[in-house]
Amino acid sequence: MPIIQNFSVAANNDTDVNFDVGPDEGQSLIGTTIYWRAYEQEFGSPIGAAIIQKQTDSGLQVVDPDFGKFVVELNRDDTVGLLRNYFHEATIVDQNGNKVTVTQGIMTVTDTELRL
Repeated sequence: MPIIQNFSVAANNDTDVNFDVGPDEGQSLIGTTIYWRAYEQEFGSPIGAAIIQKQTDSGLQVVDPDFGKFVVELNRDDTVGLLRNYFHEATIVDQNGNKVTVTQGIMTVTDTELRL
């Protein structure tokens, strides 16, 4: 069962989003490829093609493979003009091609304008 991880990010900002999917969850990241994607959503379910995609060594870094920790690096260009809620998920593929979705939830992109 995927871990539910909801988070907010400010649009047009560079930010790192930290994820922790093990070892309490029984998931090792050693020798795996991780894919993280964000989608438009309706009623908490993804619709359409991914609007943001990251994978191991391409915007996604494993910071502690033994303890299941990785970071998704969002660049300001990833979130420009995306002011609303999105569905996100991370899938791990091991060396044998086995896939497991380890986390999912809602990513909220917030406005970055200074309000007076």
